[in-house]
Amino acid sequence: MSILEASELNTSIKLYFSTVVRGAPQRNGGEIVLIDWNNKIVEARHPVFPSNPDLNDPNPRGNARGGRGIEFFEDNVIVANYHTLQIYDRRLRHKRDVSHPLFVGLHETFSNGNGRIWVSSTSIDVVLGMDIKNNRAFQQYWPRETANFQHELNLIPLEIDKGDDNRTKFLEKKHAKHPSHLHLNAIANWNGELYGLFNSFGVIANLDKEEIVIQDNSLRHPHNLIVDEDGTAIVNNTYKHAIHIYDLYERKLVRTINLTEFELVRRLLLKGQLQYYLRGLLKKLFANQINVPRPVFLRGLDRIGHYLFVGISPATVLCIDLRSGKLLDYFSYTDKVNVCIHGLKVLVE
Repeated sequence: MSILEASELNTSIKLYFSTVVRGAPQRNGGEIVLIDWNNKIVEARHPVFPSNPDLNDPNPRGNARGGRGIEFFEDNVIVANYHTLQIYDRRLRHKRDVSHPLFVGLHETFSNGNGRIWVSSTSIDVVLGMDIKNNRAFQQYWPRETANFQHELNLIPLEIDKGDDNRTKFLEKKHAKHPSHLHLNAIANWNGELYGLFNSFGVIANLDKEEIVIQDNSLRHPHNLIVDEDGTAIVNNTYKHAIHIYDLYERKLVRTINLTEFELVRRLLLKGQLQYYLRGLLKKLFANQINVPRPVFLRGLDRIGHYLFVGISPATVLCIDLRSGKLLDYFSYTDKVNVCIHGLKVLVE
């Protein structure tokens, strides 16, 4: 019995995560997986890929591949692909899809549980609020068009026809490399206001008040954002293999959990780095035809009380005690470093 099982007594924990398989064909580019955390058993899985419309993706990495953010609504599980929210029952039997002309490069999602879900449309730096019951958008945030963000971050608005179907129009790398691209990839709610994570700038921003709350230059390509009622914000520092914890009242970093302090993570990192450098050498020899994924790539974040669940690559979920910072438990799905966890959500039954 794991530490987590012993402490939670008879609590049954189901964990859902989505994957992205870098370099794979789009239809084999990822899935959503359900595991029985207590027994570390895969109970169900389903492929996740964009269709209707199909995409011709020029990027050999993640881009249009696999699953992204996960949310629960009633007895449904919602997982995002590149341009669609796929809705399943709790056993991952597919029920229906929800899309929108401004769903472009979806990443993380946030729901308040009443059928409304906020979606980060990362490729075009917009957050959309969607009513799942009637499939209608009820809210939009365009931070690149906000005067304060423009002034503070030296931004210009995106050139886009908002009335057109944009789902196939922003696949090229040039859009992500624009100096004004926020890579807005995660959202959370605190005190009734919406917050967004600007990946490219290491920023946590209040989207309703249109102000920067945290700007941390040490954040390297952050993903995921959890904000507690007390103003504690938790973010994955993707490239630095660490979890950052901020106090939004004080607007400062208060704690860092370095995952490389865990022997398991060091072992995965060492093995993955060897593959990374060998693939990098082959990539040079074979004219960029080989994908080079990074090991211990942090994506996916959820919590139950003081238990924090974190996704890394190769697709592995860590359970960390927030009080002590210790690794309590883990589940390894594969040892292939190009299989990355993206979305992660925990359900207590």
